[in-house]
Amino acid sequence: MEGIERLSTPRMVAERLTEADYADVRRMHLYPQIMKTLSVDGQPLPDHVTKEGLIQNEAHWRRHGFGLWIFRDRQTRQFLGRAGLQSYSIEGQETVGLVYAVIHDHWNRGLATEMAAASLDIGFRELRLPEVASWTLPDNLASRRVMEKLGFRYDTDIVFAGLPNRLYRLTAIDWELGRGC
Repeated sequence: MEGIERLSTPRMVAERLTEADYADVRRMHLYPQIMKTLSVDGQPLPDHVTKEGLIQNEAHWRRHGFGLWIFRDRQTRQFLGRAGLQSYSIEGQETVGLVYAVIHDHWNRGLATEMAAASLDIGFRELRLPEVASWTLPDNLASRRVMEKLGFRYDTDIVFAGLPNRLYRLTAIDWELGRGC
């Protein structure tokens, strides 16, 4: 499967996230406000963890034909965040998960929802996935709102990467019904 290298939304353009995007992703991982949404202690990620994540994303693209995209402003090309679909093992089951993160100074503008919706559209329409999961720390209300706006439904509480999370799921049928298609 070749994958979908580029996509666009009304306000953004996106392309496959690669090691060349290290500086932007590293900057995002240094924001304490962002890290509080991704970890309990809110500490910035060490550089080697960011680098390893980019390497793993490229391997994921080669293996599955999809992964994360880097999103930029359509007009200025300014880095806004990253989002996409990744395969995970959740409680012993292979699951495709939706992930998204927006650079802190662009929060509360609907960008996470726009990134996530574009990723889901690829997942359901191009990749023909039957279901996508997403999860977040219990107190990350903004991320939960994004999931709920997109039609995800709460499933259960889980432990992911050693942290408590709330797991949500969205089926392809519910995605299509919610889009009025």
